[in-house]
Amino acid sequence: MFKSKIKSAVLATLLVTGGLAAGLTSASANSYNLDTQGAHANIQFKISHLGFSWIQARFNKFEGQLQFDESKPEASSINITVDTASLDSNHAERDKHLRSADFFDVSKFPTATFVSTGLKSTGDKTAMLDGDLTIKGVTKPISALLRFVE
Repeated sequence: MFKSKIKSAVLATLLVTGGLAAGLTSASANSYNLDTQGAHANIQFKISHLGFSWIQARFNKFEGQLQFDESKPEASSINITVDTASLDSNHAERDKHLRSADFFDVSKFPTATFVSTGLKSTGDKTAMLDGDLTIKGVTKPISALLRFVE
């Protein structure tokens, strides 16, 4: 049961780190790949538009793995690599601008990454996931509170 909780929690965390709602496929007993082939995964984010509205966007190409040991969840880890040129906001001119040096600068920085650095239980149905998010060559530590979903 904790195994399914941690999968849901990782998904919730990735919403914070880059907007990911993902499915996982098993690569071994405690290793999972993000299911990009079966369309069970996506990375979404939203952009404030002049402070008046939100624009939804996504990345169409990415990959990642989750390592999970149910007997020692604090040893779990996740890493994700995003192809920044695969950005899609459903508007060609806006996508061109978002891919430019003003935002993601995809010609100079073709990938963005998230690499977890720790997972700590904070309650019966919560945990804190720490990690390093790298965008445009700048890495910053982030923490995300996970809420386990049944």
